[in-house]
Amino acid sequence: MTADVYAGDHGARDGARSDRPAGAATFAIVADADPDLIVRVSAALRLLNVAPRMFHMETGPEGTAAVKALVDCEEPQAQLIARKLLQLTSVRDVMVKYARA
Repeated sequence: MTADVYAGDHGARDGARSDRPAGAATFAIVADADPDLIVRVSAALRLLNVAPRMFHMETGPEGTAAVKALVDCEEPQAQLIARKLLQLTSVRDVMVKYARA
């Protein structure tokens, strides 16, 4: 079978193919509860080109919001997205936990 080099299909060589990354990242974000926060966070997560397995946002009485998202990705990608999230003006803190599958 011929490998599709543009799609990074190396599974044809060794007989195994996995479309899922080796793990998943959980992002815990604390930010100002701005009306466009969900759009800004979603735009950063969209760079992974994968729909989150879980996305939860909750606002607090003190004007902050807590966002939690679980996304399948590789660890270097998770670190990149965490840095992108920290660059958002309303974001106060980002914690990322990576777990291998």
